[in-house]
Amino acid sequence: MIQYLGYFAGTLTVVSFVPQVIRTWKTHHTRDLSFGMFALLVTASSLWIVYGIVIKDWPVILTNTGMVLLTGSIGVAKHRFG
Repeated sequence: MIQYLGYFAGTLTVVSFVPQVIRTWKTHHTRDLSFGMFALLVTASSLWIVYGIVIKDWPVILTNTGMVLLTGSIGVAKHRFG
């Protein structure tokens, strides 16, 4: 049962970034976003994926895969739009 809590929490975490990703790509306004912060988030989430693989914890793996994709998307937008 506790694993379902992990899936639910992970889903909320990933979904919370979706509006920012959509807004960033629609408006191209990235000047106030810190590229360093997004680089650190991608790095941290990548390390969490490795950790999740080692302990075979799917909520950790899936949540952080979503986070890498979304925060990476914002990082790409920051690089592309300045």
